[in-house]
Amino acid sequence: MKTMPPTRLRERAAAIVFALGVGLGVSPCWLVGLEGVAVAAGADAATAQVLFEDGKRLAAASKFVEACPKFAESQRLDPAAGTLLHLGNCYEKTGRTASAWATFLEAASAAKQQSRGDWAELATARAEALRPKLAHLAIFIADRPPGLVVKRDGTVLTAASLGAPFPVDPGAHAVELSAPGRKSRSISRVVGDGEQAALHAPSLELDSPTSPVAASAPGAAPVAASPVPPEAPSGGNATLGYVVGGLGVAGLGVGALTGALAIGKNNESKELCPSAGRCASQAGIAANDSAKTLGTVSTIAFVAGGVAVAAGAVLVLTSGPRARAAGTASVSVGPAVGPEGAGLLVGGAF
Repeated sequence: MKTMPPTRLRERAAAIVFALGVGLGVSPCWLVGLEGVAVAAGADAATAQVLFEDGKRLAAASKFVEACPKFAESQRLDPAAGTLLHLGNCYEKTGRTASAWATFLEAASAAKQQSRGDWAELATARAEALRPKLAHLAIFIADRPPGLVVKRDGTVLTAASLGAPFPVDPGAHAVELSAPGRKSRSISRVVGDGEQAALHAPSLELDSPTSPVAASAPGAAPVAASPVPPEAPSGGNATLGYVVGGLGVAGLGVGALTGALAIGKNNESKELCPSAGRCASQAGIAANDSAKTLGTVSTIAFVAGGVAVAAGAVLVLTSGPRARAAGTASVSVGPAVGPEGAGLLVGGAF
């Protein structure tokens, strides 16, 4: 164990005289003999000394909120009973009674290990003076699912700790509960000075609730699901119907045009060849041949166009939902050519 330099010992002793001794009514002459022991070395010890000095300076200016972290970090780097006494006093000045009480008890234990009964007596007296002022918080958990984790201000509590009143600093405290398969929950509880508070945590909800499944009667045979007939496509037939109908309209247009040309050629032939059965004009003969050819083309175009228009209409009409629901109607359209002309043949089954 390494003893601190005399300079640091004197500084700690003098600071404790004013910070602790006066508050307890202890004689300053008795407190001047306080010593501290450092166990760290090198850079940590040097840093701890700087932090300790900063903490003293801030505490002397009554800036205890800023001073407490300095003393705490100095204690972490270079543990010493004297630093704990300063830290406990700082906690008490900022209203953290439970933290101050626990720190004074730790200081008393450290002083005893260093064979400093005077320091231990001083720390114990400060702790006992705070005991009547302590606030307590007990956490009760009625429903404890497997894997339950309970945290108070980030510290995990054991099962034995639940329900026991533990000293806490006045103010708000966060209690977090979590368990596998359950929704986590966070609860805040404000505890006043000296209050004996209790927190009753509600049950955690299931994370993924499942709907109950009805059980089948014993011996009941499974019911096979009825096959669902595939739905007939509708959009494709309608589109095809519009395309075919459009081609039919174009065919009718061609038939009308060639028909008009055929009539014109026929009139021209009659003018050039007025006598029926005989014609001496080659132009008249050519006009007559053109009239026959155009007439044939017109007839075919009219028939094909009419068939296409009718087929397109059938495709569009049979693609509707009512036609699909019936499922039994059918329509057929085709050309009809005879010795006296041509036409359309429409048939169906309903």
